[in-house]
Amino acid sequence: MTVLLAEMTREQIKRLAPNAIAVLPTASIEQHGPHAPVITDTLLCGTVAQRAAEQAAARAQVVVAPVLCYGNSHHHRPFAGVLSLTSKTYMTAVTEILEGLVLSGFRKLIVLNGHGGNTDSNNVVGLDFVNGLGHDVAIATGAYWDIARPALVEKGLMPSNRIPGHAGRFETSMVMALRPELIDSEGMAQVQDQSKVTKGLFGDLTGATVQIHGTWAAGAGYTDNPAESSAEEGNALLEVVVGRVADFYVTFDQTT
Repeated sequence: MTVLLAEMTREQIKRLAPNAIAVLPTASIEQHGPHAPVITDTLLCGTVAQRAAEQAAARAQVVVAPVLCYGNSHHHRPFAGVLSLTSKTYMTAVTEILEGLVLSGFRKLIVLNGHGGNTDSNNVVGLDFVNGLGHDVAIATGAYWDIARPALVEKGLMPSNRIPGHAGRFETSMVMALRPELIDSEGMAQVQDQSKVTKGLFGDLTGATVQIHGTWAAGAGYTDNPAESSAEEGNALLEVVVGRVADFYVTFDQTT
């Protein structure tokens, strides 16, 4: 049986919901350098959410809602192709989608994030959904790369400070593995190594999130070195990410 809510009938959803986890993937439509498609975050998060649900199926019932493809991406607006929601609008959208899942009978909810600009907003929504709005549910919010980070580092696949980056080696490799035709060869020829950039949004200031006006407009719009990417590495990354997210689903199910 499918794990995708969009492919189920209302009766199938009603029957499954009380004993299933509902996963809402959140992502974005935004620039990913001169080489990668604006659908990158949506493609990667949606793929991880679905594959992990399929892998976990023997251990937990997981239903994956359609990806919320529009995220909080105003910081990318110096570039073309950015379809962004304000923080308030985004948080309202996530809250109301979650309410629809609750009204459908789900009592275990996961917001699986695939875009860094959504992270803080998702955490606030989760906090308020239970404690402010009083919904009688268990909810977890987290980014797929943070769930998988320890395993990725342990296996030597990617240094922690390169996970996830933006349109860099991590994301570009996984797009190459999933949809290689979406990587623009002319754009890839234009990329330059940004690994030595130590100031601004991606500087090393442990324990804090830095926002500096004009940094995105002045920068390349991507991090580290996309030219080092490969489909082989992307497949290896995806295997670990999907496995760890599947385990996360199961652990959440067993402990809530």
